[in-house]
Amino acid sequence: MAPQRGIDEGTAGGQLAVFLVELTRQTPVRELSDRFGRSSSTWGNYLNGSTLIPRQLVGRLVESFTPPGSTRNTKAVRGLELWKAAEAERRAGRSPSAGGELVRGRQRRDDALQQVVKYRAVAANAENHLAELRPMLAHTQSRLEHAELRLRLGDERERARAERRLGQARERLGRVRVQQELARRRRMTAEEQQEFWMAEVLSAQEEISRLEREVRDLVTVPPGPREPVGLDAAEAPDAPDAVDDADFEARLEHITAEGLEDAALIEEDLQHLRPPPADPVQPLSSPALDKPALDRAATSGDRRLGQTLAWRRLVLPFPLLGVTGFLYWACQEAAFSRIGGWAVIPATVLCLPVLYGSLRATTVGKLPARIAAPLLHIAWSALLVLDQLPWPPPGTGAR
Repeated sequence: MAPQRGIDEGTAGGQLAVFLVELTRQTPVRELSDRFGRSSSTWGNYLNGSTLIPRQLVGRLVESFTPPGSTRNTKAVRGLELWKAAEAERRAGRSPSAGGELVRGRQRRDDALQQVVKYRAVAANAENHLAELRPMLAHTQSRLEHAELRLRLGDERERARAERRLGQARERLGRVRVQQELARRRRMTAEEQQEFWMAEVLSAQEEISRLEREVRDLVTVPPGPREPVGLDAAEAPDAPDAVDDADFEARLEHITAEGLEDAALIEEDLQHLRPPPADPVQPLSSPALDKPALDRAATSGDRRLGQTLAWRRLVLPFPLLGVTGFLYWACQEAAFSRIGGWAVIPATVLCLPVLYGSLRATTVGKLPARIAAPLLHIAWSALLVLDQLPWPPPGTGAR
């Protein structure tokens, strides 16, 4: 069934509508509503160009009505180009009058409602993923505990088999935890998007009320039929208690693929979200995601701190090296005068920490300093002990 309203082919939205009508091959809107969701009147608005169709629906229509191959790829690229042009035209706006502002305000409201529905679907999908991952996580943990028990009780052959199963269980447990964390993040992002677009709906509704009061005495533009888009979300079936490995891997891959699609959808919306020039929208902001700007005073303070640390690193090593040399000289003099080889003990207590600090102050790494300081101290101690032996004076050797 063809749409009841004429299509303005001189606009990007009209060209997109013509593309959709040719793509669906005159399929009735009721059949489109049953296959892809949303009401029949909404599909009528999509096909006559009065409402911009969501981007993901364009891809689904191309996949459903085009055979695989180069033709499908060409149609997908063409549909994406027309949708981007229609989106840019819708954001730019073409009429500065009050009536045009009213139409754009209603369009903003409808778009915001569609975004709310979309992110509700994303949040529901993430919630379903979490509900499905919880029994999978419990099952994987039970498999892990069972493998550990068999590893403790089995013989060598059984131990090798149990170790392999243990490794597989640990790897699967890590993948499940990663997907669970990603699903939590997607749900949180989808909830933030829902709050933002609900605020956008309220803002657009207030703008519509104000503009309706301004154009009450003007010629009114009969609004087209706009019904709220229904959400066809099926509840995820409960996961069975016992899951075999093949079904387990298939479900985990399915969750991973859907999670990547939802994450890509959210990332694309965050990158392309721009407020209209004539009617700015409240910017999407998240304190946990926004990167704080650097203050000039903080930057200059960090620069001064870095210069101070560099100056200390250049000046500090020389006094420490001098103190280290003095302590070793004092211990060596004490060894020859009073306590002999026992001077190694106080030298170790006093000189070794100062020697390590001197090496660290001269930009020597922690591990090299820990190795070099004991080696130098041991060499000095060995030479000190050897000097205590009764060596014959020079020139008195046997003839």
